[in-house]
Amino acid sequence: MKNAPEFEQIREETEAKQRSTLWEDRLGNGRSVDEFLWKGDPKAKPIQRAGLLVFGFTFFLIAIGIASIPFQKKFEDGWTIDFLLALFSLLIAICLFRNAFLRSPKHEEHEKLHK
Repeated sequence: MKNAPEFEQIREETEAKQRSTLWEDRLGNGRSVDEFLWKGDPKAKPIQRAGLLVFGFTFFLIAIGIASIPFQKKFEDGWTIDFLLALFSLLIAICLFRNAFLRSPKHEEHEKLHK
């Protein structure tokens, strides 16, 4: 029965992974994703950074599209609102781009190498 503790550990790990189906667990997992999107993570994996870049480019393209509307309408009614929406979308894109390229400070990396 040496395998019994290993089986229990595997069962517990599997149940922990499946807990995301409950509302409370989904809320906690969603919070970590939101935190990553808005605050960034210097230790993010390349695929996570690529995902942020995709979201950033999406908001950037939305900003360009909205900003082009006043030019198409020859600056008629509501062009200031269009520019404000475009600016808001551009700020979100900049925030996501910054988080995608966020790196850990050099002095922390230097200290880790010399320990």
